[in-house]
Amino acid sequence: MSASGLENRIQSVAWHRRLSVRLFIALAAILGFAGLAAVNLMTKAASRHALEVQQKLSRDVAKAIVKHGSFFAGGEVDQEGMKSLFMKLMAVNPNLEVYLLDGEGKILAFDAPPERIIRESVDLKPVQRFLNGEQGLLFGQDPRSLDKDNIFTVWPVSENEQSRGFIYAILAGERQASLAAQLGQSHQLRQAVWMIFATTLLAMAMGSAAVFLITRRLGGLQRAVNAFRSGDQNARADTGGSDEVAALALDFNRMADAQVRQISKIRQADRTRREMITNISHDLRTPVASLRGYLETCLLKEGRLTADQRQQYLQAAFRNTERLAQLLEELFELARLDSGEIRLRPEVFSMSELISDVVQKFEPRADQEGIRLRASIPSENVLVQGDIGLLERVLDNLVENALRYSQSGNQVQVSILRKSQKIQIQVADNGPGISEEDLPRIFERFFRGDKSRRTAAGGTGLGLAIAKRILQMHKSPIGVKSRPGRGTVFAFRLPEA
Repeated sequence: MSASGLENRIQSVAWHRRLSVRLFIALAAILGFAGLAAVNLMTKAASRHALEVQQKLSRDVAKAIVKHGSFFAGGEVDQEGMKSLFMKLMAVNPNLEVYLLDGEGKILAFDAPPERIIRESVDLKPVQRFLNGEQGLLFGQDPRSLDKDNIFTVWPVSENEQSRGFIYAILAGERQASLAAQLGQSHQLRQAVWMIFATTLLAMAMGSAAVFLITRRLGGLQRAVNAFRSGDQNARADTGGSDEVAALALDFNRMADAQVRQISKIRQADRTRREMITNISHDLRTPVASLRGYLETCLLKEGRLTADQRQQYLQAAFRNTERLAQLLEELFELARLDSGEIRLRPEVFSMSELISDVVQKFEPRADQEGIRLRASIPSENVLVQGDIGLLERVLDNLVENALRYSQSGNQVQVSILRKSQKIQIQVADNGPGISEEDLPRIFERFFRGDKSRRTAAGGTGLGLAIAKRILQMHKSPIGVKSRPGRGTVFAFRLPEA
């Protein structure tokens, strides 16, 4: 499914597919199942309790039957006595099913049509447990059923003090309605069922309220997401609470903040790119136009130019090619720094010697322009850790920038200071300084203040940007202080080795 199709499907969710409805249905199903299970368990528990009570109350029935009955005569079953007994028991309790068993559990006499008796004998293990006084609900085999056991009472029968068998009485016979059916007609049971039903409905209502409260916060989160997606960059979700929904809302807010920052960076990068393209076009156009003008003059006036004029035009053209080559070289260097192609090669080296070399390199130019260039270095050798080649490039750019905007009689000083267990290197001049409005932008690519855009000042506007990028690679910020008419100080720090 496409992204737009999925988006439309999410926005137009049918009511029966909403999370709140699905949660409610799941909750109702769980509570309904729990209610039915509770009714079922309660019915079974009540049934077993009733059977247990009935068995306890009728525990001595068989004993009483044995006490008042005649079962054997002359070693045989007393049929007349048994028939009379069955008639009396039927009149007293028609639900009582009485059987005469021998010592092995075989059925000797009963009061029922023969086809109703399915078993010929019953298991005596429950009988023995009953006679041994075992408490609790006991079931014995029902002679009228192969798959159903029933509660019973039993007592041994003897003749001439000799055990002859047992009176075995089923207490809940087949003529008795099922206990579950009787309980179904019970007022108390109906009350209990209604109470369970009402409790289930109350639990559903409370659960529905909880589902609504939870999904309401999810709905708020969805609205915030939709608003943010529609362009409202200030849309944020409510982070109240301490559960997963609150955590999700907090994560969304963080993501939205990061995305807004990223969008701001992209817009700033786009503005910088446009400015860079404009500046590159301007800075390339100027030397190219000058170069073309001088060469065109040489070609058009070839026979009318003196040797000195021709030399002057060619020197001017050469200066413009040098300026163009410098611009392209610095552009290429900055691109390599940004892309990560240039990597640090840190080593321990003498910063004292590096500054001396840089100052010595620029002394001829400073002397030619009447600028005093000097180094302020401690007497002891100062060792730092960094990429000596890239840091030399930083010092070159800072010293060249200071010389470019200094006038004859000004001073440029390169110093080493110890600050907070680090080595601070600073390049200071007492030139014209930088205006307050230009100061925040001096590290931007191709930026040059209004006073510095004169052709005589030269430069590409990339030197400070390159220096800052190299120091960023060394995890060292570069600072600047300047006051118009008082001069400028650039400073950065490196770890001492």
